Amino acid sequence: MFIGLFLILHAMVLGFMVLFLSVIAPSVFTSLDEENAGKLLRKLFPRMFIYGLVLTLFACVFAYQAGRGDLAILTVVSTFGFGFNTFYLTPLINEKRDELLKEPNASSKSFDLLHRLSVSIFMVQMIISIVALAWVHH
Repeated sequence: MFIGLFLILHAMVLGFMVLFLSVIAPSVFTSLDEENAGKLLRKLFPRMFIYGLVLTLFACVFAYQAGRGDLAILTVVSTFGFGFNTFYLTPLINEKRDELLKEPNASSKSFDLLHRLSVSIFMVQMIISIVALAWVHH
């Protein structure tokens, strides 16, 4: 039972991440002007990351309950990624973006680096969910 719940949760994580990358992000940037896209994304990202944090936290507990410490450890990496993105990177990215909006001639290097780090964590989390789904039967 616990491993089934683990599978469902990782499928949900993978599903919302693919949906975001393939549908939501492209739609936001093609449908809204830069200012409104920014407003929407500032509301969306923290909620999306917290959703992922909660799902992976429960998946970690279910893996542990199923006696699969290997899957619990793998999943906790994803959980920490969501927490790091939610509580550290996103506020910092927003701060750097605000600086760029106030001073258009300012360097965007910090913003670009932080944004790439956030995207990289997101991609690693997708890979973790794929690996977790495939690895569950080993």
